Amino acid sequence: MKGLSCNSGLLHTYSVEESIDVLADQGYQAIDISLELAPPFIPPPKPHMDSSVDAGRRRAVRDYAQGAGIAIGALNAHTNVIHGDPEVRRQNTEFIRGGLQLASDMEVPYVISGCGVKLFYGWESTYWEWCLEAMNDLTDDAERLGVMILIEAASPYGSLVHNLARLQRLLATPGLEDLGVLFDPAHYHVRGDSVLEAYLALGDRVKHMHAKDARGNSEDFGFPPLGEGEIDFASLITTMVSGGFSGYISIEYEAMAWGYPDNPLQVLREGKAFVEGILERD
Repeated sequence: MKGLSCNSGLLHTYSVEESIDVLADQGYQAIDISLELAPPFIPPPKPHMDSSVDAGRRRAVRDYAQGAGIAIGALNAHTNVIHGDPEVRRQNTEFIRGGLQLASDMEVPYVISGCGVKLFYGWESTYWEWCLEAMNDLTDDAERLGVMILIEAASPYGSLVHNLARLQRLLATPGLEDLGVLFDPAHYHVRGDSVLEAYLALGDRVKHMHAKDARGNSEDFGFPPLGEGEIDFASLITTMVSGGFSGYISIEYEAMAWGYPDNPLQVLREGKAFVEGILERD
């Protein structure tokens, strides 16, 4: 593995430069910069960047990270490309496209996204059609720009791609061979998949990982702090590292939605200690 990263949503009260400094001070190697406009939190954390920033700002953030010794591991651009309103669907697809250009300009290898949520009445086949249309369109741009789209299976109710079987269906679609995977074990767990078996089944399509714990099932779940859920991270991380996983393990903290403390520095310290404790035992 390359090292430890962090989804910058945790650091939403800091600027992107301040977030980079915090991660460097905490001994992290990378940052995942959030572009996401509407994550499922109240109030939603503000994104750290957006694709409207000019070339000077793009260079400035890239150079600042390089100067701090922090890689930009990925951009997080989750949205809903299967929205029932055609204009919203188009805007959301363009949001990812803007993220791809931003990643290319900032020399970031990956843009993380997903297919989205079924919000309105409609046939399952229609939602798949919209998903595949968007992904075929976007992967053409990604290839041209030298960036890879990483798909994250998402467990919340209504998510089109929410488990291993559905992600495999997407990845097996002709023309989408260049899609990669952001592996977040929490989503597989609450949807009833074996986390370890899901990781092994996805193989080298996995390029980046979110370290996030979970407990419960799709109708009643939570994402508690690392080590307080039901996922066997020792087996997962040991298998990943021994198998040659070459990406970042990124701390993603969403436990505040379930009433856990929202203390970024504590989360970073404890998350780093948790992952490094597993690595040291190996």
